[in-house]
Amino acid sequence: MKLSRRSVLTTAGAAPLAAQSPPQKPNFVFIISDDHSHPDLGALGRPVQTPNLDRIAREGIRFDNCFVTSAQCSPNRSSILTGCSPHTTATSRLHTPMPDYEITLIDLLKEAGYFTGAFRKVHQGASFDKRWNFYGGAREPFAKFFDALPKGKPFYLHMGFTDPHRPYKRGVYPAKHDPAKVFVPPFLPDTPEIRDDIADYYNAISRMDMEAGQVLALLTERNLLENTLIFFTGDNGMPFPGAKGTCYEPGIRVPLLAWWPGRAKGGRNVSELIAHVDLPATWLAAAGIPQPKKMQGGSFLPLITGQGSYTPREAVFSERNWHDNYDAIRSVRTRRHKLIFNALPHLPYRPIADLRDSPTWASYLNLARRAELKPEHLRLQQPVRPVVELYDLEKDPWEFHNLADEPAYAGLRENLKMRLSDWMHDTSDYLPPCFPRPGQPAGRNWPMSL
Repeated sequence: MKLSRRSVLTTAGAAPLAAQSPPQKPNFVFIISDDHSHPDLGALGRPVQTPNLDRIAREGIRFDNCFVTSAQCSPNRSSILTGCSPHTTATSRLHTPMPDYEITLIDLLKEAGYFTGAFRKVHQGASFDKRWNFYGGAREPFAKFFDALPKGKPFYLHMGFTDPHRPYKRGVYPAKHDPAKVFVPPFLPDTPEIRDDIADYYNAISRMDMEAGQVLALLTERNLLENTLIFFTGDNGMPFPGAKGTCYEPGIRVPLLAWWPGRAKGGRNVSELIAHVDLPATWLAAAGIPQPKKMQGGSFLPLITGQGSYTPREAVFSERNWHDNYDAIRSVRTRRHKLIFNALPHLPYRPIADLRDSPTWASYLNLARRAELKPEHLRLQQPVRPVVELYDLEKDPWEFHNLADEPAYAGLRENLKMRLSDWMHDTSDYLPPCFPRPGQPAGRNWPMSL
């Protein structure tokens, strides 16, 4: 793809490194898991066997408040490549290919002299796969990329693992987690079937960790580790009812680790809000490449290097659209509060296909038939949903108590409604931003209101 001069030279957001940049451009390795909620790693407090990622967390930087733009695989992955919300780039539907006209991180890096490669899941369509200098399938050895790497070229390597995506196969995983020792999130019932299912989720995470360790070993063997900025994250939340495909915390909050052995002090935790649309801006800043104006995210490189100024995010925004069923949801989350807008409140919760076929959903429905669900588990059984949900995440981290109709929270509700409406308008959302400011029409002059 030939880039327009305007697209590269028009900049916005955080400035790239200038005088601080080393003579040699940094390499990038991006490791992304599939359906993986925060904090489901050993180093983050869950009983999961993840020694390789734990090393990155221990020697690198943990970002404790990282959020996806979409609680769905391919839409969120498009955001990591474009720095835009999925609805901005017409990629909000699951499996929608990246439009050929969209200029992405990969195109910008290639123009700057980077050798780009990917293994396994990219999920942006067959046409996009051709943009990489190197594309390795599911069975190719990881060393093949490094063998193909031109001498002296900086590189960007995307490692798209499919674990811990469903379906799970009992007894095939190298690691074996004891169901009695797993953590059952409070939004799920605690049954033997669900414990077994979570154990397999842990087993799949551990398999992904083992393969990530192979990449780290290759970087060490080829003397590339010191000049390589490594990121690890998940593409959306865990594949369990009430998580993946929702804008609740387990659906949109994911792990994020950064490790740059030669440039950044490790052993740190960062609590600032980070959105996945911020990732490409951060890579571009580290490479000294101007950020295109269209990108909606901003670089958080100063949080990694400790150099330069950084303006903290006040909020992150997420969405849900068509998966194998359609559910239009938008959310805005600050450090303490979250507002969720359900655009189809007349419909009940409908799990997406891989969750609907899971042992966890079968166990949940069995409890529901016997009227044995606890009050905190009934949300997924309601015939309708509220248009607006509002949560105080400090007091109610599992989002059990909707405060949207509480008089004491009326001012906060209006503030977050306006933030969400403004974001929907500014990012060209196809949904009407139906929260008007007093005395003003909503968004693009639609006379809609709650």
